[in-house]
Amino acid sequence: MDLGLTGRVAIVTGASRGIGRTCAAALAAEGAHVVLASLDPARNAEACAAIKSQAKGKVLGIPTDFTKDDAVRTLFDRTMSEFGRLDIQVNNAAYVGAGDFFALDEKKLAEAFEHKLNGTVRCSRYAIPHMRARKWGRIVNVAGGAAWHPQLGAITVGLNNAAMLNLTVALANDLGKDGILVNAVVPTSIRTERHDENIRKAMQKSGKSEAEVLAPRTSRIPLGRMGTSEEVSDVVTFLASERASFVTGSAWAVDGGASARM
Repeated sequence: MDLGLTGRVAIVTGASRGIGRTCAAALAAEGAHVVLASLDPARNAEACAAIKSQAKGKVLGIPTDFTKDDAVRTLFDRTMSEFGRLDIQVNNAAYVGAGDFFALDEKKLAEAFEHKLNGTVRCSRYAIPHMRARKWGRIVNVAGGAAWHPQLGAITVGLNNAAMLNLTVALANDLGKDGILVNAVVPTSIRTERHDENIRKAMQKSGKSEAEVLAPRTSRIPLGRMGTSEEVSDVVTFLASERASFVTGSAWAVDGGASARM
């Protein structure tokens, strides 16, 4: 199936590893020109080099701190200078650690939103005018299953992801008239580098095997296994494509059925 992505220009945030990296790789393999934006310059450069070897489109790395408006503005200015257009924005950055409701102070709560929701808002504000100018655009927000499963012990994650879904629908309702489609992908229980680091820590702390640590996580998944970042990026790539031309304002669960609902 031709996804119609050849020559499109995409920015992927949080693209140096995990889901962001596989999203960037998938888009580049389909012929899109892809800008990888993440905080760590060395890791960003390494990801760019790896993706270029399989890419059909151009690959550019721009290290970016999404908590700073000037840095985000520079990301979009450099993208336009290099490619002259922007078609696709994948908002994947950044990680928000679990924060217990009763242990949070005002500063920690504000920081949690800076690292996820506010960065997405900044990127969207800069992306939308360029898409409006061409009357075509795709924004894909990567949220997380905590949006649908509130827990006081992980309230910062849940609030950020729920806000991402709210933002997705609000933007979709407003931007449809401009030919801009906005959707969210909601992955849960995905084997990324960060997840594997957490598994190793749990193994060391508990003395349990990997299978024993994973068992309570996979038992809640109808497919009986963890997902891969490539399985998430396949859905993101579809939503960013011409083939998703009548899809907007939706949240796509990529979780092996763990969040199945009517």
